[in-house]
Amino acid sequence: MPTGNHRANTNPATAEVVRASWERSAAAGLSPAVASPPRVLSQTEFQAAVERNRGLLRYAEASVENTYEQMAGTGSVVLFANAEGVILCRKGDADFMTGPHGRFFVPGASWVEKTAGTNAVGTCIATRTSVTVDTGEHYLHQFRTLCGAAAPIYNSSGHLAGVLAAYGTTPAAHSHTPGFIRTVAVMIENRRLVHEMSSEIVIHFHSVAEYIGTIKQGIAVFDRDGKLLGSNSAARTILRIDAEKLADTRFNDVFDNALPLPRIVDKAQALGSGVFPILLADGREVSLVVSVGARSHPTSALTNTPGKAAAEPGQARPGRSGVNVLLKDLDLGDPLMRRAISKASMILGSDIPLVIEGESGVGKEVFTAAFHNSGPRQHGPFVAVNCAAIPEGLIESELFGYEEGAFTGAKKKGYQGRLIQANGGTLFLDEIGDMPLALQGRLLRVLQERQATPLGSARSVPLDLSLVCATHRTLRAEVEAGRFREDLYYRLNGLRVQLPALRQRQDVAQLINLMISAESGGRRIELDPEVWQALLKHPWPGNIRQLQMVLRISLAILGSETQLTLQHLPDEFMQLEEPDRDSSPATHGPTDGNLASIELEAIRKAVTASDGNLSKAARALGISRKTLYRKLGKLPASPGGKAH
Repeated sequence: MPTGNHRANTNPATAEVVRASWERSAAAGLSPAVASPPRVLSQTEFQAAVERNRGLLRYAEASVENTYEQMAGTGSVVLFANAEGVILCRKGDADFMTGPHGRFFVPGASWVEKTAGTNAVGTCIATRTSVTVDTGEHYLHQFRTLCGAAAPIYNSSGHLAGVLAAYGTTPAAHSHTPGFIRTVAVMIENRRLVHEMSSEIVIHFHSVAEYIGTIKQGIAVFDRDGKLLGSNSAARTILRIDAEKLADTRFNDVFDNALPLPRIVDKAQALGSGVFPILLADGREVSLVVSVGARSHPTSALTNTPGKAAAEPGQARPGRSGVNVLLKDLDLGDPLMRRAISKASMILGSDIPLVIEGESGVGKEVFTAAFHNSGPRQHGPFVAVNCAAIPEGLIESELFGYEEGAFTGAKKKGYQGRLIQANGGTLFLDEIGDMPLALQGRLLRVLQERQATPLGSARSVPLDLSLVCATHRTLRAEVEAGRFREDLYYRLNGLRVQLPALRQRQDVAQLINLMISAESGGRRIELDPEVWQALLKHPWPGNIRQLQMVLRISLAILGSETQLTLQHLPDEFMQLEEPDRDSSPATHGPTDGNLASIELEAIRKAVTASDGNLSKAARALGISRKTLYRKLGKLPASPGGKAH
């Protein structure tokens, strides 16, 4: 077996996969030093391959597009190949596709081992498992500057249907690629199974109820007579059945025969979309959700029950987060938000980091809380940290914690730190782009080692958490400017979603209705048509945060009335509406200072309306009395010398 350029692999299992592949490549008569581009099908052959895979391509093409968006700018290509290793669709960076490697990744190119040697696609097909092949692990010299990751996609009968893969030339750019590719491959498999058999009885199950709705769930489809029509890979693993036995499998062969399928369906319909336990035929217990003739599968097994009030930024929230929503609850009809929700849902239950980009005020923390609530860690803590709000000298101790006596002024019993507080749950690092460079290096080590060491301690704490980062900056641009570490960027850049600005959304009316319902305390409030026009035309440079504040103030001014008119809108908002209505948002939108003025004016009016009763004013404003006292300290003195 050739060994000259074969890089030693630290993972014995991976090394064995590569060794066996090199032996197959040699047996096929390939010579490592002989350059030969992959065989490319003729146009007729390629069209025939596309037609044979048309059903799967419906789902794979969109996933290739979405996956590429997460890797754009890293010199990469994402592709889908059929079970024979032929590329049917691909999308890559222009510099990569026009470079020396681009000719290898044209549609119709075949990457099977017998012609291309050891490579991610071909070796994935040969082994039927996810594969990573880096540089010198390729059998042929011509591919030894490439890094590839591939994952198999199975059909509902358990047979290999295709491969999703990503290739590039920079190993650092692919630190999360293998896990991400595996996740997307499972999503393609699950989506196709559920959509194409949606008229049947679809059962979602797992031994851990919280995993229902994630990529770890088993999905099995039965007809009305209990015959198994199809399943995903997770279901076959949980039920311990192989592809050869699927055709003869019935419901009571794998689930407790004391409960026939019709009774299960009746129970499910009585519970609505609820989850309930059942025994498998071998006595193991699983939880399941049943859909009968439904077009969609559940995104969460739990109902949206009322939760506690939102915690202050940086505070650990045990159980489901204070912002009591699921990802599906954020879908109010806007296609850009729906796209972001769909992408984030793909990695629920995985260890892939989520990066949320968007302007200030678009709802990044609410989105993160919904992500936390929708995943298997929903009962763990939710810890939010605003990296821009903590003084640079304190952020290290805030994140990592410290032991007693670690430094002058340290708390007597030490401090646990946000990373350890979030263990078992979700850590949300808001404004990650503002984190000091020195601390970025330490955070990178934590993410690589999955353990945190408090300041002044020799003891490291193992970490199991979901990491979500958010920023109003473009991290790629920050890397190029030297303000953000490139290695940390690649470590965090597992899945990137962009939340739209409020002016870009098509569901502003629905958002207004939802916020008024939440802020009005259950009262029915009607909006005058002029109010609707003013709200819908406004550019909202402060985004959802600004809209929420304007509505909160308006309802406080409204008092016990039920008809919201222009006179109830804050003066500052109306003053900004009066000038040239056709001017651009940048010329007349409120600045952060104007938003602060709106808030302070609302406090004045609420305190005045309540005759100085601060408890009553706080209730009208929807804030705590403690918060009101703090904000009153910012009010300038009135002519009488007191803050009202």
